[in-house]
Amino acid sequence: MPHGRRKAKRRGGVRMRALQIRGQQDVALVDLPPEAMADGMVRVAVDRVGLCGTDFALTAGTLGLNVLPVVPGHEVLGTVVASRSAALRVGKRVILDPLLNCGHCPACGQGHPQWCSAVGVIGVVRDGGAREEMVLPAERWLPWPAELPLDAGVLVEPAQVVATIVQAMGATVPEQMLLVGTGALGLMLVRVLRQQWPATTLWVHDTVPERRDRALALGGRDWHPGVGPALDVVVDGVGASDTLALAAESVRAGGHIVVYGVPKADTLLPSPAGLFRKNVRMTFSRLYTHDFAQAMAWVANGVIRPQEVVSDRLALEEAAEFLRERRWNAPARWGKTLIRVRDGE
Repeated sequence: MPHGRRKAKRRGGVRMRALQIRGQQDVALVDLPPEAMADGMVRVAVDRVGLCGTDFALTAGTLGLNVLPVVPGHEVLGTVVASRSAALRVGKRVILDPLLNCGHCPACGQGHPQWCSAVGVIGVVRDGGAREEMVLPAERWLPWPAELPLDAGVLVEPAQVVATIVQAMGATVPEQMLLVGTGALGLMLVRVLRQQWPATTLWVHDTVPERRDRALALGGRDWHPGVGPALDVVVDGVGASDTLALAAESVRAGGHIVVYGVPKADTLLPSPAGLFRKNVRMTFSRLYTHDFAQAMAWVANGVIRPQEVVSDRLALEEAAEFLRERRWNAPARWGKTLIRVRDGE
């Protein structure tokens, strides 16, 4: 049992360990009281949690959407240990659908919960999965086959983000396209797009050599600004002023820019006059629907694989220091951070 981990008792009034963000760079491993179960709910022992840019922005105090204190973690895989729902039995392995929406507004009624005015994400606006247990309604969980790896299951939620980005690109197959930013989501996009559009020339650009090199190894081609053909599609995974300017400069007339990187409040959009003259379409891709079928298929079938995406594996005890010290900003860090909450696999 590494790092002096104690075996937690999860019921009977015993508190559970959780990673909690209390303020800017204020992250601690704390004990929280166990949650009560109501009818229709299940208690899930968390096995794995992925951390992404949202969690890092929560820690840095730059996201602006969260309610503190909060337990981060919206990429969650666990095992049902108690159930008051006929939908999920004890022992079932499950993945969290973290998207919260009202369910009755026009956007929700049209099948677009990500456009709901009350939209939120578990792990941002309420406690997430970086803890030993979660109690939620059964419909918040998606079954994950027991024969498939735990580490792979954690990638389903980010794969859902990728599925939404691909959908935002549209059905027209581009001849030339560019991915700006090749972190974990960018690497997933490379894998998916090389399979989906094998005839497309897929250029990649990243200022972190380790990220760029991994994207090249997966089938991308090295892009240098100002060199190469005009691009049918540019996908910006950074959302910064300079990357948006690069996208506007590089896309061809009549082309398409898709932005999934989260812009900061002071991010500047490229000149509307320039975009207008080029007749460029710009799409922003934020969040997703509750239909995870495509994302689960990509992960289950090995299109998206942990060995090509996960760069850091931590115990729950190590994660607080990782966040406090901003280790996600290490120059050579290239991929997904994964927390192993329970031992196994």
